[in-house]
Amino acid sequence: MPRTLWLKFSVFNFVLVALLGVIMRYKILYSLPFLEQKHLQEAHSHFAFYGWITNVLYILMVIYLSKVRPEISVRKYNILIILNLMAAFAMIGTFIYGGYFWGSIAASAVALLVSFVFAFFFVKDLKYLRETSKIWFLGGLFFAVISSAGVFNLAYMKSSGNITQDLYLASEYYFLHFQYNGFFIFACIGLLLYSLKEAGTLIIEKENKLMFWLMFFGCLIGFGLSVLWLKLSMPVFALIILASLAQTYGAFLLYRIVRRSWTNLILKWSAVQRFVLIFVGTAFAAKILLQLASNVPAVSQFAFGFRNVVIAYLHLVLLMCIATYLLSLVLATNYFNITKSLITGLKLFLAGIFLNEFMLGLMGVFSIKYIAVPYANHFLLAFSVLILVALLMIFVSLRRRKEI
Repeated sequence: MPRTLWLKFSVFNFVLVALLGVIMRYKILYSLPFLEQKHLQEAHSHFAFYGWITNVLYILMVIYLSKVRPEISVRKYNILIILNLMAAFAMIGTFIYGGYFWGSIAASAVALLVSFVFAFFFVKDLKYLRETSKIWFLGGLFFAVISSAGVFNLAYMKSSGNITQDLYLASEYYFLHFQYNGFFIFACIGLLLYSLKEAGTLIIEKENKLMFWLMFFGCLIGFGLSVLWLKLSMPVFALIILASLAQTYGAFLLYRIVRRSWTNLILKWSAVQRFVLIFVGTAFAAKILLQLASNVPAVSQFAFGFRNVVIAYLHLVLLMCIATYLLSLVLATNYFNITKSLITGLKLFLAGIFLNEFMLGLMGVFSIKYIAVPYANHFLLAFSVLILVALLMIFVSLRRRKEI
């Protein structure tokens, strides 16, 4: 399948993620008795991970591979992308039908096995390459592979009926942490650094490696931030604090590289591209600062004690940061005509994302005093509809450039 169709199909999958989000928001306010909210949530989250984010990362990473190693055949990756999509669509049906049961677990297992095979081939094909982004892709794939331990443990507990609440939550957070803080973030940084290089930025190898290892060990040990509600010893807690500081400094080094590149970006990137980078960068900075603040016990108890805060944080990272950046990369591939309607759709999308995050954050703050924000769920439904409409506009406006 041509890359333009792969990328457009990825945006279609994002539309489906948004549609599931709208249905979930609608069901909070109005009756849909034939759909189980928990099952919808599971379908929404799994398809967002595999049908949208993982899928588009695979495609963009294969495009990167074809640029740095043009002699490599990408046919095997096309097969893996198809298998991942089949598993992702199976997840929608099985999770909506029955939540976690043999069907949805089998679909999840197929997607995980595909990730193992993709990682094996990608590492093999980059073996003798010396390039700035390589280390970030390899690190991201490492986290993608080890995150599977959390899913396998959840599947074992579900099938055996031997469920311990703390272990169940820890396994769930383990998978989520190493997916979005590991695979997604590291792959996005790899794509960002390569796009900066294409714009003419010189990235110093020593600085790149320092930034990588700070963020790598920060992510590896930083899983502890997700389980601070467990009784951890003081030495372990001190190590987690050091990991948070390491990631914070690594993020600062990344900011310094982007700032150094800004003159090139003004010349090579459009104003919309630069604005999206600032938008995503602000979300990433907020994520790093919140992560650092969560080392304070009072802040950690607040974060894990209120569902709205958890949802706001997940949307900050996955939607405002990762998904928005990946969508901008799809549009920046030069495979599509950038039309006025497409730009309008992108602006509406950014507005919807911001308003959604603002409302979730407001609900989280008011949760401290157990105060409900008036008509909050009505606003969230409206914002989710806005995001869906914006994505539909973008999808419909995607037109293949004739010169490609």
